[in-house]
Amino acid sequence: MNQANLIVARIERARQDRGISVAEPARRINVDRKRLWYFLNGQRSMHVDEFVRLCAVMDMSLACFLTKEQASDLAETRRRMAEDYGPASHAGPFRF
Repeated sequence: MNQANLIVARIERARQDRGISVAEPARRINVDRKRLWYFLNGQRSMHVDEFVRLCAVMDMSLACFLTKEQASDLAETRRRMAEDYGPASHAGPFRF
């Protein structure tokens, strides 16, 4: 499964598990429901700002879209950055 399909599958599973229609998250992120439906069916890509808002309204961490390998790579990159530059001065909103 490629990364785009993984993202769509996880969002769609979360939506179905919550028992909500496509229209509800579309309304909350201020996009047309057909636009969201096309994304969830793999017929169009989603803008980053739409994706981040969708994650927020679905209460999904951005980290849930990483594969185990990507999560491991990210952890290693953070470790190297902390060694080179010291720990982060703040925990921003995109902490994984």
